Amino acid sequence: MKESSQVPENHPVRRVFENLTERALIQSSLPDRDLLAYMSDLLVDFMWTKNLYRLKDEDGETLVYLIDMFDRVAQMPRRARKQHYKQIGDYTMFVLGMFPGSLSYGRRCISASYYCDAGRKSYRAAGELVNRRSETVTYRKLADKYEACVFSLKLVREYTSDPFYQYMLREFEIT
Repeated sequence: MKESSQVPENHPVRRVFENLTERALIQSSLPDRDLLAYMSDLLVDFMWTKNLYRLKDEDGETLVYLIDMFDRVAQMPRRARKQHYKQIGDYTMFVLGMFPGSLSYGRRCISASYYCDAGRKSYRAAGELVNRRSETVTYRKLADKYEACVFSLKLVREYTSDPFYQYMLREFEIT
């Protein structure tokens, strides 16, 4: 299967994630078209694990800790920061929503509130660095409604554990 930017708009896997995300946002009392488009694209994008770990250090090594991600962003020129702040916001929201248990897996024990704060901060920063008003509005919504967006992703996780969706995801070679 192709990477998310190459997955056609009318591809069935996009429709599956759009439908699940819309259902979750409605159940979360957050029926918003901008958030629906953003979050369903996020789910399609992160079907590939490598997209979850896009941020690299100077040597090309993957950054997996938030502190390292923020340090790296601070070293970058202003014009390059927006994409990195976006990635940190996306990463934290995805982990909190889809894999919250990973924060306390093994020797790791990271507070969910730390991830929430980092995600909100990152989306706010990304929103301040964009030139298009529509993008700024979306990033502000993501920052202001961060916890509701995370809750919506938790609902998507629950929906996808349904046997019907498990079958669908296997059919599209996602699992």
